[in-house]
Amino acid sequence: MERRSFVSAAGTLGALLFGSGTASATREKRGTQAQDDRPSPPAKTVLHLSSGEMTAYKGALMNAQNLLADETVPVKELVFLANGPGIKIYTPSSQENEFYDRINSLQERGVTFRVCQNAMDMFELTEDDLIDGVEPVPSAVGELARLQELGFGYIKVP
Repeated sequence: MERRSFVSAAGTLGALLFGSGTASATREKRGTQAQDDRPSPPAKTVLHLSSGEMTAYKGALMNAQNLLADETVPVKELVFLANGPGIKIYTPSSQENEFYDRINSLQERGVTFRVCQNAMDMFELTEDDLIDGVEPVPSAVGELARLQELGFGYIKVP
């Protein structure tokens, strides 16, 4: 019985000693540190779109715009990579494309748009079917692996 009381008291004392320090350290990180104090190295990021839904297209482009607008994250390089049905965001190649202006605006801000050649073949598309400036890559999965090896962060967009 005494052993059980000792173990219980030791556990309580440990929780008080170690738990309270952890709790206050957590509070410090959350409450007293300004968000601007967080280190923000230049970000290299790839946004990956594979969905063929219109709402996904809108959300994916909004994610790119929001990342560029976030002043706490200095974006060094941003790649927007589409594969599967997601490649249709780049068609038609003309201003008839609902997303043409947004993509063009992002290109002017330095965003690189890439498309999976395998998906292009699957949907029987050529470079002429795509918005100007979209770069085909042999495979999206290969490009994702290559970019991650080069230090790019990965974000799956809607």
